[in-house]
Amino acid sequence: MDTPRAAVKLSDISAKFTEETLDEIVRAAGGKRCISWKIPETNFAKGDAYLSELYRIQLTGEPNEPDQEPLVVNVVVKTIPKNVGRRNTFRSADFFRNEANFYNVVLKELYRFQDARKPANPFKDIDRCFVAYTDGVNDFIAMDDLGQYGYKTASRSEGIKLDECLRCVRSLARFHALSFALKLQEPHTFQALVNQLEETYYSARLVPWYRNFMQRLVTICKEALETGCTEDPEDYSTSFKRDVMTFLDGDIYGLMVELVATRTHYSVLTHGDCWLPNFLLHPTAVRLIDFQMVRCGSPVLDIVLFLYCCTDQALRSAHYDQLLGAYHQSFSEMLTDLGTDARETFPATALTAELERFGRFGCGIAVESIPLSLLDDADVPDLDSVEGTEGVPLEQIMPLRSIKTRYGRRRLLDVFRHARDCGYLKSN
Repeated sequence: MDTPRAAVKLSDISAKFTEETLDEIVRAAGGKRCISWKIPETNFAKGDAYLSELYRIQLTGEPNEPDQEPLVVNVVVKTIPKNVGRRNTFRSADFFRNEANFYNVVLKELYRFQDARKPANPFKDIDRCFVAYTDGVNDFIAMDDLGQYGYKTASRSEGIKLDECLRCVRSLARFHALSFALKLQEPHTFQALVNQLEETYYSARLVPWYRNFMQRLVTICKEALETGCTEDPEDYSTSFKRDVMTFLDGDIYGLMVELVATRTHYSVLTHGDCWLPNFLLHPTAVRLIDFQMVRCGSPVLDIVLFLYCCTDQALRSAHYDQLLGAYHQSFSEMLTDLGTDARETFPATALTAELERFGRFGCGIAVESIPLSLLDDADVPDLDSVEGTEGVPLEQIMPLRSIKTRYGRRRLLDVFRHARDCGYLKSN
């Protein structure tokens, strides 16, 4: 195998990322073996990931037939952090294990089920995983680099547009429907897949890890509530302030633990972290990435996470019902395509009931995601500065600051305003 010019060695990516791994990737891509590799000059920047490190690598593979051109395979490799303190601070091993189980076991079974049903419009919106390896120390996941095909995230400066939002919602619906059809038609298989997954974020066992971090986030949100209601009393009334304060005074993390653990007839496999960077968009398609928080739960957990973290109040006010309608239509069409009667098994009234029961999840997500999303690039910490092997409390390593701008405060409060108007804030 040719030696690359780049100074980076394969072992710099992972001790388990070897020449044999490169051969495995080429075979998965349709070739015979890897004959050379290189690290592109453009790679990932600081802050692109907290739980992992990211690399790009380009492989040249020997084709299966002698008259074919060499195969070029562009790969994104996500690895567990080398810094042990960072790794333990963010519990990266748990997330990698869950994602590797998803690609190695769960997704293969979902596709096996789908292939057997031969739908006219199969679900194929998940980026291809070539290899997923995990041992808690040298973990890596090697994916097809979608940038080569023109996929990109929505513009952060312009925000997500309605057509992009609709495509993301429809993709989520089809993913949910695929697992729901498996659940109805092969319940034992579905349960076996659920048993392969673990809750990586909202669990009673993780309260000590998360408690102080959440308390600081709640304080930031209360400050934003006080200031925002004073700045814009015509939008945020006294009764609104009272209802949001009641929510913020409650055990938010305990509520999130309860909501993700609750199973209903309509529970499906959910993505778990479907904010905008985990949707890669193309003019004619969408791809989902990053399944480290995949879980079994209400489809609403994904719906409200996406709609409250990735859209603004103007889009929600004008198009919320349209987005929910597109979700239900795509879910129903996928179910029907897989041989299940959608009208009987997932009527529109079922989605409405799930929203009423689980919609508060979006408010809990907003308490964390919006303050963090408003941080400046300069605020992103040097995660590899963690010394030693012990994890550092999240509130010490993660920058948490008051929301500085009126725009930021409105973005947070508008989530609560929409949820309150929909009836999601009330206790069930």
